[in-house]
Amino acid sequence: MEDAIRNRVEESGLVQLDLSALLAQRTLRDIDLAPQLWQGLAIREQEFRAWLKGLDCAPFEGADVAVHCSAEAIIPEWAWMLVAAALHGHAHSVHVCPPSSLKAAVLARIPDELDLDAFRGQRVVVKGCGLDAGAGPAVRLVERLQPVVKALMFGEPCSTVPVYKSRS
Repeated sequence: MEDAIRNRVEESGLVQLDLSALLAQRTLRDIDLAPQLWQGLAIREQEFRAWLKGLDCAPFEGADVAVHCSAEAIIPEWAWMLVAAALHGHAHSVHVCPPSSLKAAVLARIPDELDLDAFRGQRVVVKGCGLDAGAGPAVRLVERLQPVVKALMFGEPCSTVPVYKSRS
């Protein structure tokens, strides 16, 4: 009789935290302010406010939104603030960045949104290979998780790099 195949990773009790899976659950959208420029150069407050008042926020419901301007123009700070105010209560988060940088911006925010109780006293493996966000989100995960976890590792459950182990 053959022994049954055992899943030692599952038996290990490791909690896997997959940043790419958390990112895949998010809806990413963008708003380009270029069409709102007067003569392709500047934002005019009255017209801009009118545009925002009529903005359909339904496509941004629960989304992470990149607000940007594809034209070369100087956008005053109040314009960015007005867009954020218009999206408040609709968008999950608003970032002033090009759409190509939105994934990195959202990944940087994910560690602050985690429910730490789910990781309290656990041995956690952070899966983050292949993400183009740099080390920032991983460093923030260490700051958030180290005070509550038993152990923190990076990689895959079958091959991890130890990052932190509680001495208690």
